[in-house]
Amino acid sequence: MKAVLKTIISTIILFASIGIVAQRPQTKLNQLELYKQFIGTWQAEIGADSIEVRECREYGMSFVIDVYQVIKGKKIPVYINNISFDSNEGKFKGFLLYPNGGYFTWIGKFTKNNYFSGNIVFNFMPEVAWSDFHNSIISPTEFTCSNFNQQSQITTEMKFIKMN
Repeated sequence: MKAVLKTIISTIILFASIGIVAQRPQTKLNQLELYKQFIGTWQAEIGADSIEVRECREYGMSFVIDVYQVIKGKKIPVYINNISFDSNEGKFKGFLLYPNGGYFTWIGKFTKNNYFSGNIVFNFMPEVAWSDFHNSIISPTEFTCSNFNQQSQITTEMKFIKMN
């Protein structure tokens, strides 16, 4: 009987301690500060004699990224990414504008200090996601950008090196 009582008490204490640990507030990531890791000029090789350049700068409490490619010495604009932080949702929202007038939107956030995850969505509607992307920060001067299709298959992966 004493053994059964000890087992019951031990089980109650175990579940109570698990509940207390589970209720601890998790450290909230400072999304704006973390995004500042992307400020600067970044470059990735995309083929023979070809690079993609991303110039990220702060714009008040937002960010703007000018993306272009240099192919055999010729600079070709790709898109401009305007990024704002929605403090109500705790997520970034981005609007990509292409030179031909096309656009798409995305929603994302840091899930770890060095891992940014997002969804390409239709007009900021998270329920209409076209694909996913992930940026893994390897060091202050290096990150990888991976894009996935709707079947979670990787479609592109680029390794960016910070130039300044």
